[in-house]
Amino acid sequence: MTLDDEQNYIVNLKLMKITGFYQLINPGTPKYFGFNVYKIGAAIEVMSGIISILLLCSSSYYYLDNTNELMSHFMLVVAIFFSTFKISWVSRNSETIWNNLDMTSVDFLSYTGHKKETLQIARAKSISTTILFVILWSSVTVAWSISPFFVRDVYLNVKFNDEIRRFRYNSLNYVYPINEESYNKHFLYFYVVEMLQVVFWGHGTVAYDTFVISICISIAFQLKTIAVSYTSLNDIKRDVKNLTHNDLEAIFNLKLLIQDQQNMFKKIKETYKIFQPVTFVQLAAQSMLIILQAYMIFINHFNGFSLLSVPIIKLVVTVAPNIIHLFITCYLYHNINDQKESMNFALYSSDWTAMSIKYKNMLLFIMRMNDAEKLKLKISLRKIVNLEMFASVMHLTYSIISVLAKSYGNIKSK
Repeated sequence: MTLDDEQNYIVNLKLMKITGFYQLINPGTPKYFGFNVYKIGAAIEVMSGIISILLLCSSSYYYLDNTNELMSHFMLVVAIFFSTFKISWVSRNSETIWNNLDMTSVDFLSYTGHKKETLQIARAKSISTTILFVILWSSVTVAWSISPFFVRDVYLNVKFNDEIRRFRYNSLNYVYPINEESYNKHFLYFYVVEMLQVVFWGHGTVAYDTFVISICISIAFQLKTIAVSYTSLNDIKRDVKNLTHNDLEAIFNLKLLIQDQQNMFKKIKETYKIFQPVTFVQLAAQSMLIILQAYMIFINHFNGFSLLSVPIIKLVVTVAPNIIHLFITCYLYHNINDQKESMNFALYSSDWTAMSIKYKNMLLFIMRMNDAEKLKLKISLRKIVNLEMFASVMHLTYSIISVLAKSYGNIKSK
């Protein structure tokens, strides 16, 4: 793939190149001294994430008496771990990802009768959806990066042995083993360190999530294109007087469609092998983050913070993209499952009754094969990634917040 063929791919290649994701997985990326510069950059982001997690964990010890900050640190550990894991996983599996990227091409399917308009719609949806998430995750990154400048008079009390030190509020609020005078005097240096980690988190999140969203849209619409072609496969017979020739042509076209479907299923299986571990971590992490962030919004408001205060705005700006992203992820995998299940209905809906026994036997064979193909992304033996999973997470969040609201209401009334 080159810069000239961006229009032929459903995935947002332009955005992938801007974020460096394209260069990270591309084996043809220029190397210096035998190393891919983008892989070195990914390694730096991973190391930065690991260091940040260690600092957050060590800092949590000093916030044992500050429940709000302790919960915030736990939330940040989960978020940074997930972003770091994604970049690390992509870098390790870059070759496999690259080899399967061809399935996002509008020319990947071999049957010439496919309606390419469907894939152009897919490309438009891929671009608009990925841009939406760039805006959402960028807003989170900006909110956490600039928040210290909107709360200049806020200080965190940190207990060192028997001494209380007052550190100025920062993006991630690491605790450094220095006195408060030095920290507050050189605050900008410490701010840059924490702001860079927020930017690394934002970059990793945008780069990976926009790619996965594009891939899922590509898979769903490629399957939809095949299903539409199955439905209209035998329309040609009305214009052909020679039924024998028509039957042979229909059999040939059916073989091409079966070949397209099997090629797509093979690519999906290979892609799911890469996505499954990350998706498992993502759903666990994102579900936890949504619950934690909703909990912290409630606690902060109960403790007297205005809904327009910086801490609550930061959390609202963060929880909204997480909910939207979880919904879109579950919806896209749910849509892929639906498109896969629609194959047999599309085959049955085709005008097959006037065709030969050989054609009907082939049709029956592919329908049986589709029934046997359990092509769904699972995070456990029974848990399938679909809209029901999103609904269960939101129900759990609502239940926890309802219990908390009732408990705090009883406490307040006493």
